[in-house]
Amino acid sequence: MSNRSPGENPPIIRAPENKGNAQQLSKRGHYTFSGEAKSFGELALTAQEERTLEKLGITPEDLQKLLTAPPFAEGSYALLFELSDPSLNAVAKVWKNRGQDFERGANENIVLRLLRIRHFKNAPKLKGYLQPSTILFEEKVEGETVKHFDKNQVERLASALADLHSITFNTYGKPFGKRKKGTHLDYLLDGVETLHKIYEPFIANQTEATDIINRSLDKMRDQAEKTANAFSDTKFTLIHFDLNKNNIIFSKKDGDPVIVDWEQASAGDNAMDIAKLFLKSNFNAGQKQDFLRVYESHQAKKDPHFQERLNVYEVFVLINSLIWRLGVLRDVPLHMSSENEVQFYDRVKNNLDKEIEALKNYVSK
Repeated sequence: MSNRSPGENPPIIRAPENKGNAQQLSKRGHYTFSGEAKSFGELALTAQEERTLEKLGITPEDLQKLLTAPPFAEGSYALLFELSDPSLNAVAKVWKNRGQDFERGANENIVLRLLRIRHFKNAPKLKGYLQPSTILFEEKVEGETVKHFDKNQVERLASALADLHSITFNTYGKPFGKRKKGTHLDYLLDGVETLHKIYEPFIANQTEATDIINRSLDKMRDQAEKTANAFSDTKFTLIHFDLNKNNIIFSKKDGDPVIVDWEQASAGDNAMDIAKLFLKSNFNAGQKQDFLRVYESHQAKKDPHFQERLNVYEVFVLINSLIWRLGVLRDVPLHMSSENEVQFYDRVKNNLDKEIEALKNYVSK
């Protein structure tokens, strides 16, 4: 069983369809922490859900008992419960706010099905999904997350992600939702437009932050348009969208990485995925070099412009992360709902100044 702990893990902004609470920001721009799960005593299973449970060898009573036990892991949006019968080798992922997070559960269900069809080995196997209860059953992963990747782990992860990014689409967007045709430049510019729409309402009075974000976006857009050929492709890949240390478990069985939490997966630019990994996992220059050497050698199709797009997206994800932090910290609650929430806000605060300084360095070059 993994020893995963709840992390900061802000979801990256999707382009162009992230609306409402895609970043868990309210309509006023405030962050709302998921907090405690809603009571599962009200859970009313449909006939189809009961049939799914029967196939898994679980009774409705078993499920109810499971959901009243303490979870073995918790994130901002979901709880994980380990099924007591070891022969089932499964965990139940239960979203805290079933109505609000319906799309997250449905998207992860679809993506895990797609990964199974494409024989992608570095993800847990889907065992069943209860809709509308928003409960997903997946293979239990025996392994550990790590604080610092060693060279072997970096190289194994690079190989796995090259395999993931071989799954291609002619459109971009969530598999569960409506997708859009266009080029990689269209995809990027849609993302820039979305960033503007999200941050302008709630940081208008923060002059320094507004200035640095606007200057960074302008420079990044110019950088991309000057290398438009690097963004001319109309093929997109399946990307995880939330690659960070808490979502990568190294198997005790063979040491291979198993990537979990696919609720934000989408068709997009693989350079976006790698940029997010580098930022959220704090890869140093040597780790990036080792990763890219293996990743590029394992790509199904050579991509001569990958590094150019990666350079742009490393700035994009940094801007996205800064905007997200500003939204979160706009109204920190006086009373926290859990220790998990306290730790969450502490991490957000500690990294805000670092990201502002990084963007200042970028625009001054």
